[in-house]
Order: sequence, then structure tokens, then C-alpha cells
Amino acid sequence: MKRILVNKPIHNDALDLLSQELEVLTPFKSTPEEILELLPSVQAMILCAGMKMDAAAIAAATSLEVIGRHGAGLDIVDIPSATERGIPVVFTPLGPTESTAEHAFMLMMAVARKLTFLDRSVRNGNFHVRDHVVGTELKDKKVGVVGFGNIGRRFAEMCRNALHMEIYAYDPFIDSQKITDWGATARESVLEMASNVDFLSLHIPATKDTHHIVNTAVLEALGPDGFLINCARGPVVDEKALLRALKEDKIAGAALDVYDPEPPLADNPLFELDNVVLTPHLASFTDEGRRRMGLMVAEDVLNVLCGETPRYLANPEVFEK
Repeated sequence: MKRILVNKPIHNDALDLLSQELEVLTPFKSTPEEILELLPSVQAMILCAGMKMDAAAIAAATSLEVIGRHGAGLDIVDIPSATERGIPVVFTPLGPTESTAEHAFMLMMAVARKLTFLDRSVRNGNFHVRDHVVGTELKDKKVGVVGFGNIGRRFAEMCRNALHMEIYAYDPFIDSQKITDWGATARESVLEMASNVDFLSLHIPATKDTHHIVNTAVLEALGPDGFLINCARGPVVDEKALLRALKEDKIAGAALDVYDPEPPLADNPLFELDNVVLTPHLASFTDEGRRRMGLMVAEDVLNVLCGETPRYLANPEVFEK
């Protein structure tokens, strides 16, 4: 029986499906170094956040036939190294869509109404905080969506349908006419868009091209009444620039689910600020979302091991060979 390693907990339905065909190793409490020692003994792996399958890890996995990425982001898998080894990489581009879009929508509302600050104040006995704190309505406001893929479009749909927000979008990989046909206004750059919106929400992968795509200039363009929401990846934002903008009231607030580095350091200055809302990189972590992702990646891993065509393949040239 072939063996599969799953580095972090996934939905039980997915584990049950895998167990019908494979011996499943679940070293959930092991360190990445300990997991690395197990890699030579497995034919498949499902990779969740917490470690990277870099060139060294792929080289160590001498029997590996398939890598399954539990999620939509591929930044923790060295795709070129896997491709060179002839290892298909499957992932779940549709799995986290709804949960992540809902989380971004929730964060946007939370930071606009200073939710976490008010919650802390009431818990500490300061009920009269209501006398000097006011929030921001979202109805009819303008929101800029950076990355108009599955999650970005779903988030934009929520904003438009629920709050009648005006949607702007930047995505260099999508034809501007398609963005217009959807009902949004296409922009040529993040900087240009930031100067025209009240909220800027990020839904892009971490790549060389997106590194610090939100920088000092973008934050200054967003302005003192603007809010930043990041449910994408930490490195797409210059965190030092964001910290300065928040401290100096260059922007009104930020809501973050991701950080650079992760996990954030214990003394991260963001923790001391009242105009931020923070969650621990779990935008897709709903029972429904985890089940979708788990079953999607489990089914495609089994497809590859059985010689069948997977649905969601990050390096199709490998499977074609």
C-alpha cells in the first residue's frame, strides 16, 4: 500500500477518503525538520501551511509521485523543482473561495466600525467609549479589489450586492474588458486605484512581481480615510510602511489575516495599535471550506496515483509527459 503524508489537520472526510486507498501518516505535531525525515518513505504528500516543499525537501522525497497543496496559494511549493523531478502538483483553486471572501468582507466591516477596539474597551469596563468613537458606513463606498480571480470576484460581488459599493479592480492577467463586462471599473495600477477608493482589498499570490505591491506611495494614495484589507499573503504589503501609515494616521485602519513573517513576532508593533483588526491566517478555515479543500486535494492526489487526469494541476506539462 502506498503512503501519504499530511503535515497538518485536514477535514476528516478527506482523511477517510485517503485511508480507503493509502496508508496515511499524520505527524501533525512534528516540526518541519521531523517531517523532512519522513519524506523519503512516502509516495504522496498533502501540504498545508506550516512548512515549504522547497528544492531540498523535494530532493529528499525520493519516492514522491504527487504533491497535493491544500489551498489555492502555491508560494510554499517549488513548482520548477517538482516539474524537473516529474512530480505533478495538484491544488484547490476553488476550495477556499467562499470562506476567504466572506472573511475579507467581515474584516472590512470590522475595521470600518472599529469592532475589536470597541470589544476590548467594553470588556475592560469602558462603556463610555461610545461617547467619542464613531465608525464608517460602507454603503455606496468605493472598494478597490487587487486580484480579480475567484476570491476577488466573490468578495466584490458581496460588496456590490449587499452594500451597493462601487467596484474597482486591478488584475494584469485579466482583460480589462472582462472586468468592465462584470460591472467593475478596471484600473491600470494599484497606485492609481488606491487614490480613487475608500477600501483596498488584496486577493493576489505572493510572487516577485507582487512583493510589496502595497508600499508607502500606495498607502499615501489611499489616504487618511482609507482602509486596507489583506487576506492574501503577508509579503505583498510592506509591513514597515503600513505600520508608519497607521501610526501617523496616513490611513484610517487595516485588517490583516496574513503577515510577514508568519507567525508574526511576539513584539510586532501592530499588536499595540487600535486601528487594526488581526486574525491568524485562517480566512479559509470554515468547516465547509476545509471540507471542500480536503476532498478536492484528496481526490486529485488519488487521481494521479491511479494514473488518471487530475482536475486542478499546477504543472500540467508534467502530466502530459
